[in-house]
Parts: sequence; C-alpha cells; structure tokens
Amino acid sequence: MIKNIIFDIGGVLVSFEPDRVFREMGLPEEEVQILYQHTAKSPYWKELDRGILPKEEVFQTMADSMPPACRQHALEFLHKHIPAAVKSFDYSADWLKGLKERGYKLYLLTNYPEWLFEIHWKEGFTFTPYVDGKVVSGNVKLIKPDHAIYEALIKKYDLNPAESVFIDDVKENVQAAKECGLNSFQFTNIDEVKAKLEELLNKRD
Repeated sequence: MIKNIIFDIGGVLVSFEPDRVFREMGLPEEEVQILYQHTAKSPYWKELDRGILPKEEVFQTMADSMPPACRQHALEFLHKHIPAAVKSFDYSADWLKGLKERGYKLYLLTNYPEWLFEIHWKEGFTFTPYVDGKVVSGNVKLIKPDHAIYEALIKKYDLNPAESVFIDDVKENVQAAKECGLNSFQFTNIDEVKAKLEELLNKRD
C-alpha cells in the first residue's frame, strides 16, 4: 500500500524558464540563447543546487564562461531575476490538495539552491500548504541522483520505501530512486502521470 508520495519540483510542479526572463529583459534572441546555455544549461548550475560553493562565486564563474558582451546581462539575471524564472503549474496546488485530502503524506525531494528555495517556499509555490516534509539539495549539500539524498529523505521522515512513490522528470533520478527501494516513475505530462499514479495507488490499496 502506498502511503507516501514524493515529488521532484522543477518540471513536475513548477516550470523553470530563464529564457522567458531574458526575453522580458528585452534582450535579442541571439543573446538569449547564449545566456541560457551559459547559465541554466551550464554544468556550473549543479553547483548552485549542491550549495557548497558561495553563489556569488558560481555566478561569476558562469559569467566568465561567456562572451564579454553578455556578462553584464548574465550577472543582472543571476543576482536579481532568477526568482522570476520559476512559476507553479496551474495544476500543482489542486493535484497535491486532492492527494492530501485522500490521506497521503506528501514530500518534496529536489535539486534546488537553498536561498532560491526559501524565496519560492515563502512567496512563490502554490502547493506549500499540502507538503508534509522536504529535503532540498542546497540544505543537505547533496544532489540527485546521489543515493545519499534519497536516503536522507527516507531517514528524516522514517519512510518505508516500499510504501512510497517518487515522481521526477529526469530518467537518471527515477532510476536512482528505484535503486534505493522506492517505487518511481518519470514525469512526462500531467494527464499521463496522474493516470500512472492512480493505477499504482489502486494496485497497492
């Protein structure tokens, strides 16, 4: 029987669209693509999620990796506009509310910079009232798909993996969850995932 439902955030409960913010900043499309590749698509972004290095250091490393003409706009985005890149999906609050009302415990397991998560937790996410617990990579200094971050959630809330299901949009994160004993499947689109989840919940009830 499934008792616990664990959600990734980005791509599952919220959108992350830095390219939209770059366009809202009035930047030409060519620069939008350069900034996107050197920020959100940069391998350095994982260091923001991991939270070991100071964010200002990571910001500067990102900026230094791109053409000089783009650096000022990159730093403006990184220091001022990142929070605007995240928006809760329209379905997220109602989805979690419905599951909560049915008696399931709901948790978040996310790769997310600590400082950015705190901003969105307080004033951005629409679904916070329904969350029973969370493990954030920036807090624990671990990122998915490291098994240790899944084990941190399991230990913190004394979860039975066999009674839990994890939903993530990244295939490698789903596989790691399965290796930690969690039921898990990949988020594709909301209708398909709702159907898969209901099938699992009904099968285990």
